[in-house]
Amino acid sequence: MVVREILSAQLVPLYPQQRVADALANMQLFHVRELPVVAEERAEYLGIAEESTLQQLSPSTLIATIPLGAQKPVIEAHAHVLEVLRIYQENKMSILPVVDENGRYLGTVTSDTLLEGLARIMNVHEPGALLHLQLATHDYMLSDIARLAEMNDVLILDVYTLYDSMHDIVNVFIKTNRMDISSFVATLSRYHYQLVQIFAPESSINSLRDNYDMLMNYINM
Repeated sequence: MVVREILSAQLVPLYPQQRVADALANMQLFHVRELPVVAEERAEYLGIAEESTLQQLSPSTLIATIPLGAQKPVIEAHAHVLEVLRIYQENKMSILPVVDENGRYLGTVTSDTLLEGLARIMNVHEPGALLHLQLATHDYMLSDIARLAEMNDVLILDVYTLYDSMHDIVNVFIKTNRMDISSFVATLSRYHYQLVQIFAPESSINSLRDNYDMLMNYINM
């Protein structure tokens, strides 16, 4: 997914002939701390007006006369959505202006549209259980986990990892396409994968817990 697909349809930019009072009112309306400033005729991106700067000025001051945060980052429309997440995290911004390859303003990514895009990438709306595995780094082979899933007719929709460098451990989060993954869990246990947690409806979790306990009792006989 690219940035062009998550542009906000509601947020409007500021223009040089608007006044500070208008800018602050729009920031309050859209619940943001910055707004992009755009040349009205050419749609050229000029910079970012910041709430902290505007609050120190007279409400009648023209946007054209104020210092803009031109050093604030922008992103091109063809960039990947995950690049937006990195820029947001590094700069603590409430919005991120989007431009084309010629610097023309195309729109803005907001926290809401970013979250919506990430949710689509991560398939959070697709039904299916989520597994949390924990294993030593040298034991982590995604191909092996995928093979075990395929053996149990389970499709892995997404995989997320969290590396613990202090303990050299990888936490692996697996989003599946099924709620009933008892056979997959049993197979993982047989291959000595450490299952930390299952995220699924309570009824499914109870069923999985019962099956897991039965399996472990059988193994320990």
